Amino acid sequence: MPAAFLKVESLSKSYDSELLFADVEFVVGPGDRIGLVGPNGVGKSTLLRCLTGQERPSSGRVTLAPHTEPGFFAQQVPDPQARVGEFLAEGLGEVHELGRRLEALAARLATDSSAETLAEYGEVQDRWTASRGWLAESRLAEVRDRLDIGHLPDDTPLARVSGGEQARLMLGRLLLRRPDILVLDEPTNHLDAAGVRWLAAYLADFPGGVLMVTHDRAFLDRVATRVFELDGVSTRIQTYEGGYTAYRAEKARRWQSLLLDYEAQEKYRRRLEADIDQTREQSLSTELATRNDHWRRIAKKVAKKAKARQKRLERQIQSMAWIAEPQSRPALALAFPGEATSDSVVLAAKGVCAAFAGRTVLDRVDVEVRGGDRILVTGQNGAGKTTLLRILAGLAEPDEGSVLAEQAVAVLPQTHDLLRTAQTVFEYFRSRVPVYPDDAERLLAGYLFGPDDWAARLRDLSAGELRRLLLAVIVNSPARVLLLDEPTNYLDFDSLDVIEQALREFSGTVVMVTHDTYFAERVGYSRVWEVRDGSVREAESGQSA
Repeated sequence: MPAAFLKVESLSKSYDSELLFADVEFVVGPGDRIGLVGPNGVGKSTLLRCLTGQERPSSGRVTLAPHTEPGFFAQQVPDPQARVGEFLAEGLGEVHELGRRLEALAARLATDSSAETLAEYGEVQDRWTASRGWLAESRLAEVRDRLDIGHLPDDTPLARVSGGEQARLMLGRLLLRRPDILVLDEPTNHLDAAGVRWLAAYLADFPGGVLMVTHDRAFLDRVATRVFELDGVSTRIQTYEGGYTAYRAEKARRWQSLLLDYEAQEKYRRRLEADIDQTREQSLSTELATRNDHWRRIAKKVAKKAKARQKRLERQIQSMAWIAEPQSRPALALAFPGEATSDSVVLAAKGVCAAFAGRTVLDRVDVEVRGGDRILVTGQNGAGKTTLLRILAGLAEPDEGSVLAEQAVAVLPQTHDLLRTAQTVFEYFRSRVPVYPDDAERLLAGYLFGPDDWAARLRDLSAGELRRLLLAVIVNSPARVLLLDEPTNYLDFDSLDVIEQALREFSGTVVMVTHDTYFAERVGYSRVWEVRDGSVREAESGQSA
């Protein structure tokens, strides 16, 4: 096994005149578990695409060790219309392709038994055998079983399976390749709690190297041995040892140390500048102090020395490597209206039935939501959590049953596929929040969308930027009932801190689906719904809001 699977040297990337990152250098070797973190839109996913050859860097070099098999997990499904069976089997690589060729040649032999066809069949069969192709079916079955996706029919389009099942399928396809190094972009998004635990255990035992972008704080603490940060202020990567907790503590320590160093430097600079001013005044006053020729000659010598000292101090100021004033990114501004909420029923479903991908996921479900409730919705991937939220929000019709909404409802969806249009940020916001242009500009600024961002097309935004835009719409809507489907997906740590605090102080009603236990505990919840086997059961919360 090589000492390093991946070596990155002097890597930089620019879009137009904007520099995303520069002079990036690191190696990934066996046993490395590196988390790549940073604010939304700073270039984390772009860096991963440069590492995997999907984008060309502006400069620098990425080198894979000989015979290294890389594996890349992206944020989005490559083709939503791909079928489950074929999509998964493609992870077998050449073995799968050889198997398909063998099937086609066997069918051809039924009508064409020429020497040429027989020779081709023999050649392909030899290659298939050398690749141990007979293990393909058992490998597929093992991955399906380990990732709990065995129930998905082979001919099901990926667009018709849940977000969590899509994530498991992409992971399964990746693992079938038996990679030496894993490059993972938000691997826990859409996974349920059991899926996250399984992935953490798998990565802990994985013999190769791992580089992952994730905003799952508990997952980073379980898995990461180092954290790389692109902070959006510097274009260079900052390195920290340990997981999330160690990273945040060390980052705070470095920031405090930098502030103290800067304050000490500025105190020293002010002292030098005061010395220069004092020396200059001394020089002038000495020369003008007397008209006596003898004393005037002496005064000129003193003034000359004072001027020399002044120049020496000025050169000292110019030659010193001064610390720049510490900079931080603007903080997200988020606060929900603080109106009081009654405890009457605000949302109810009665006798709701629904199917997804040919399976019944909700069977005669009855639920009630009262004002001020904080409900955590749990369940396995594919159990029907997202379907339930979509029906409660009025975004989908149940096959049977009815839904009653007594208050305005706002929903934060799990995915953004329908948002990736040519509409601009400003157009989208004003189409959802009816305010004057000046007010729209002010409100968007609070969500870190400045004048340069207003004309950006939604299709060009990062997943995290789209998430922030949706939050801007929800917070500025009149809704007092929030339905949040995996709200932490794609958001950076600083944004999560602000959102958790805002939701904690929100006096309205919250129904949330989340695999992020850290988020759920910070926000607080008083009720738990468990979606399982077509029903929604009330479970013990073990927590108070």
